[in-house]
Amino acid sequence: MKESEIYEQLTSFGFKTPNFCSFKLNDPLPKIDFYPVALKIESPKVVHKSDFGGVILSIPNEMVLKEAIKEIISNVAQKGVELDSSDGFIVTAMTKGVEVYVGVVDDEIFGKVILFGKGGVYLEMYKDVCYIDTKASDEEIIRAIKSTKISKVFDNFRGTKIDIRLGVEFIKKVQLFVEQNPDIIELDFNPVILNQDGFTIVDSRIKKGVPFEQKELPRNRPNFFENQKIAVIGASEQELKVGYAVAKNSLISHCDVYFINQKGGYLFGRELYTKVSHLPTDIDTAVITIPSKFVLEVIEELIQKNIKNLVIISAGFKEVGDLTSEDKIKELANIHNFNIIGPNCLGYFNGNKNLNLTFGTDHVLKGNLALLSQSGAVLSALMDKAYVNNIGFSHIVSVGNMVDLNFAQMIEMLNEDELCQYISIYAEGIKDGKRFLQAIRNSKKPIYIFKTGKNEASKKAAFSHTGNLSGNYDMFKGLIQSVGSKIQDNIEALLFNPLNVVENILIVTNAGGPASILTDYIIDKGKKMYELSDAEIALLDSVLPFNWPKSNPVDIIGDAMCDRYEKTLDIVTKFDKVDMIYVLITPQFMTDCLAIAELFVKYKNSDKKIIPIFLGGELVKDALTYLRAHKILSFTSTQEASAFL
Repeated sequence: MKESEIYEQLTSFGFKTPNFCSFKLNDPLPKIDFYPVALKIESPKVVHKSDFGGVILSIPNEMVLKEAIKEIISNVAQKGVELDSSDGFIVTAMTKGVEVYVGVVDDEIFGKVILFGKGGVYLEMYKDVCYIDTKASDEEIIRAIKSTKISKVFDNFRGTKIDIRLGVEFIKKVQLFVEQNPDIIELDFNPVILNQDGFTIVDSRIKKGVPFEQKELPRNRPNFFENQKIAVIGASEQELKVGYAVAKNSLISHCDVYFINQKGGYLFGRELYTKVSHLPTDIDTAVITIPSKFVLEVIEELIQKNIKNLVIISAGFKEVGDLTSEDKIKELANIHNFNIIGPNCLGYFNGNKNLNLTFGTDHVLKGNLALLSQSGAVLSALMDKAYVNNIGFSHIVSVGNMVDLNFAQMIEMLNEDELCQYISIYAEGIKDGKRFLQAIRNSKKPIYIFKTGKNEASKKAAFSHTGNLSGNYDMFKGLIQSVGSKIQDNIEALLFNPLNVVENILIVTNAGGPASILTDYIIDKGKKMYELSDAEIALLDSVLPFNWPKSNPVDIIGDAMCDRYEKTLDIVTKFDKVDMIYVLITPQFMTDCLAIAELFVKYKNSDKKIIPIFLGGELVKDALTYLRAHKILSFTSTQEASAFL
């Protein structure tokens, strides 16, 4: 669309645009009564006008305007573009204010997404933009806008007094405009002039086409996390087989578990049924570990047993190029309304039933954290780390190729589960982005996400700035944060979600340097260092050397032995408003690291979160071994210890 045509459409919709007029290259110059003006080339051959010298601003009168027309024609010609009688110019009234940018892109994952940020000719250099879903609430819009540097114009920056509600109202109008014009696949308002009267669109481009469609078919699914009668397909007597590990892990569950192997016999004292059809009852959940070429046949048999939930551990599908089989499995799930996780996954754990249908470790503790992962290897490592740190799970789901159930649907189901209090997600790719965002909005539980692909090259689009700014990871991060979820910057942080809710933090240390580093990390994460009161300082004075700094971090001096750590912790654990205590131990000549490690058993059940950090190598090895044996969470670096905040 030509800019003049867009102005007419925008004005009819209620957007503010400047006075304007347009004319063809060979037309006589129209009468203009709103100087000063901006002159811009209007031609389908020129997309980014500024790049072609196709914009001249602050033209005071007709004489200068005529010269500007000649200048633009010359500029464009030097760029190799020949204008003809179909090309022309648009003249717009100058508007004073702050230049901002608003764009819309149609993303394959998230659908229509709005971009907002610093506008003008340096837009792509600074990339000071945020990402806003077309379904975003007022709160989300404000959260997104405040993530940009340009948002300072709403905070009385250098005397500017512009209400951020003007920004919300403008974005809401863009949301409605895009909703009522579904054929818009890209939109570029740059610049939009912002002043106390609101937003005025002074340059715009719109591209129309066929938008991306969400392919997920809506259906009233059974709850995947309701499991009672379980079948393990491919249960094996061979200890090195996946079917053996899954069968063994399933034994301690509170469910009715049946084993199936075409050879028959017994396993762990239970009958091995040779066929699904021989099972004495219907099955609500089944886990499949047999070779991929037999999976479809077994699914057909399970359908006759009214299967509701299917875990396909078997590999050999999309990851090796077999797309046909996955399509057939998905079709069966849609027709017969059952859930699938996998194929090519580690399995599934349900803490409500103590049901371990994974071939990972059998050391899984019951807790309140749901962990969803697209990588079986990452999940296996996290499960092991969780056990040694006494972290329990309400659910563990290895989604594998994610042929059916996606993260959005699992969040919706977990939302109703009382045992689950936190949700962590290791994501490599997202399906049905709009529903994913809506699931996070509706979630009663905090959601933490680590996503790979941070360095993936941004999408490129020749049409507008918007396409060049819609890099996959940046968009993902911006949208997720705007709906209220937290992006984690390391994988292990996914395990420590309950610790993320802390605010007031105190550090006990025997060395100033590492404590200063940890303090910086804590403040950078937006948390607070607890301020000691005079009374609390007096209590610490009674057990610490005279030269301790009388502030937080509480430096108990380098010669501190176990008894000084203990006396200090006895005091600070009684400080009502302290949420978490980091205890830094650096091995000095006199430091008995193992004795200090043994001390933490005393505080294991404290209502304060007490986290030891042993810095060093060989000298702290025994201390760390002791802490792991007693399932006490500990760290070996200040960065790792603060990563989850």
